[in-house]
Order: sequence, then C-alpha cells, then structure tokens
Amino acid sequence: MPLDVIALASAVRDMTTHVVSGAAERLRQRAMIRTMLERHSGHEEHWNDVVTISDRTQWLLARTTEAFDTARPAPLCPDEYIIVATDGSQLDVERHGMAVCALINIGQVYIRYGAQPEAQLSSVPQLAYQDHDLYITTGLRRIPVEGQLLNAKRDAHEGIALAALAETHQQGEIPIVALQDGTLMRWNLANSEDVVRTALLDPYLAALDRCKALGIPVASYISRPRSPEFLGMVRLMFCPDVRLSERRGAICDQCSDVRAGRAPSCRPCDDMADADIYLDRLAEGQRGPIALSLSRANREFYREHAIHFFYLRVGDEIARVEVPQWVAQNAALVDRVHAVVYDQALRGQGYPVALARAHEQAIVRASDRRVFLHMVEQMLVNNELPALNSKKRNSKEFSAL
Repeated sequence: MPLDVIALASAVRDMTTHVVSGAAERLRQRAMIRTMLERHSGHEEHWNDVVTISDRTQWLLARTTEAFDTARPAPLCPDEYIIVATDGSQLDVERHGMAVCALINIGQVYIRYGAQPEAQLSSVPQLAYQDHDLYITTGLRRIPVEGQLLNAKRDAHEGIALAALAETHQQGEIPIVALQDGTLMRWNLANSEDVVRTALLDPYLAALDRCKALGIPVASYISRPRSPEFLGMVRLMFCPDVRLSERRGAICDQCSDVRAGRAPSCRPCDDMADADIYLDRLAEGQRGPIALSLSRANREFYREHAIHFFYLRVGDEIARVEVPQWVAQNAALVDRVHAVVYDQALRGQGYPVALARAHEQAIVRASDRRVFLHMVEQMLVNNELPALNSKKRNSKEFSAL
C-alpha cells in the first residue's frame, strides 16, 4: 500500500510546530556556549588536561591543538593544483537472488586545474562471489561480509583506491590533495574483533601510510555534520564537579546536579553539535581550531593517522574537514587542504565538485541493479545453470490477495 500522506500530514504539522518552538531555545543555548568559550579562551591546555582525566563521561571528547578562538581565513588557492577523489556504493549480498554475491562500485575522479587542465572520471566495479571475498575466515569460523561489514569494506576500498589514484597522478611540484566524502574514521570497525580489523582496517591504514610517504595530504569532507566531540570539551566547562587541582574529571554517573535533583549544568549542550558552535564564530572561508578526536578506536588503532578535524564556513553551512595526524601537524599541508577544499566547495556551489563527480560515478541506481541482476540471470542460463530466485523474492514481483 502506498504512503498514506493524509494520515502523515497531521504528524508533519506537529513536527513543524515542535521545530519552530525549539528555535528560540537553540539560539539561547548557542549564546550560552559562546559565552562559555569566550570566558575560557586562552586556557586551552587547562581544558585539555581536564579532558585527559575525564574518562568516565557519557559523551565523545576531543583535545584542541589550537586556541578556541582560532578563525583562520582560507589561504590563497594555487592557480594550478590536482585533486583526486573517491566515493563508493554497494549492492549487499542478495541471499534471495540467483547467485550469492555482492557488488562494490568505486567512483574515481582526477582533476587538474591551471595551464593544462584535464579531468578523468571513472567507476571501478568489484564483484564479490568467492569465499575469500564473501567471508572473513578464522579457524573453522566464517564471518559473512555483508550489512555493516560490507559498508566497512566499501569504506576501506574507497581509501585504498584514493591512495592509488593519488600516487598515479602526483606530478612533480604541482600541489595535490586526496579527498574523500564522509569521515576518515571507520566507525563500522570500532568494536569489531581483531580478525575483522586485520582484514578490513589494516589495508586502509597501509594506504594512508603510502600517502604519508609520498607527502600527499589526505582529507575528508562532511556536509552538515552532527559530530559532538568538540562540544564534549565545552560540556566540561559547565560541569560543577570538575576539579583539575584535585585531578577530578567529569564522572557522569556521579553527577552532583542529578543527585541534588537539579537539571545537569551541561544541559545547554543537549541536542547541539560542534557545527552549532561555529555558526556565529566563523566568517566565510574561515576554519576553526584543529582538534583531535579522542574516541577509543582513534586512540588505539590509527597510530600516526589519528583523525584530527576542523570546521569550515562555506556559505550558510559549517562543514567538517578531517585529516590524519601527520597532516594536522604540518602547517603547510593544513593550509593546502584548507585552500583546495574551500576552492572546491566554491566551484561546486557549496559542496566540493570533485566529490560530487565521484558520487555520480559511484552510485548504483535501481536501473543499474536491474541490469546487473539480469546479466547474472542470462549468464547462468547461457551456461545451463538454474537461475532461480527464492519464493520470497518472487513474491515481490507481483501483488495478490
């Protein structure tokens, strides 16, 4: 049955009323956060130390490597530069289909700007159908690579393809940036067992190793981010229980406000994100301070590639740019990423043009899926093999009562 839009309209009206009524409260929250940051500007190391001892919070944290009030304008973008970008999509394992297989499609983009401009756009399909592609094996156990693990595999392959693309197109002294969509952190693997991380994360980190060795900065771009890591540090500024002199950080399950029956003092940070902090603090093209994500996975598994980030004003949006540690610690590479990513966003009317083209190359549309399944069916039939769907799959092809 199609969507009942009449029944849905009432809920949408209620939601709109709720959003409108909350707008004034969000402005008040932003003002309180802004005041708190201004009060503590110049005391970054104090709050970095507080973050270090606050290992029992119920939210993500970050450490800043620059002043809270950092607002650096975009450096002059070079007239000639190279950008490479990748994006990916997948068709998950279809267990009701004719053959057990999965498809990963990686979109690749190379663009050179300047006196000799050129561009190459392509997609690279990767069909998984053999056991070593469909399973991660440990002893007698086979872990299916599907669902979230297939997402993680696609993410890793995007990074691996990006490194190869950058290595191929590096040209002498021409500045180059390697850019991905979304986060550099492979969150799908954060809580995975060792054998899964070895299979999927290690090749990705090896690709970052190659980029580091070549001096090619890697970055990722997140449009409309909702990450709360920098905000986690701001929450500590509101906390009445923090006592650095006593080496006491925030311990959320022992919150004195809650025990006294009061609303938590950090309540102004509820439902806010890092990007909300910078709406009033960054002018067009400016970036905020670089910070280090303190997620457990980042600290334990990413080594010299530990993910750092900064926020960037592009039009009416605050975007998040992530870089590995070796980029974050090199001012020249940070400036290159800042300048090139901002230039790309301007060329793409608010979103990096190379990433937009990579997405177009990567996406597997419904029509592509039908062509793929038909191709599988025809080749099975041509080889005199049964091309049979499950009964459940067949039932979706028609409606009956």
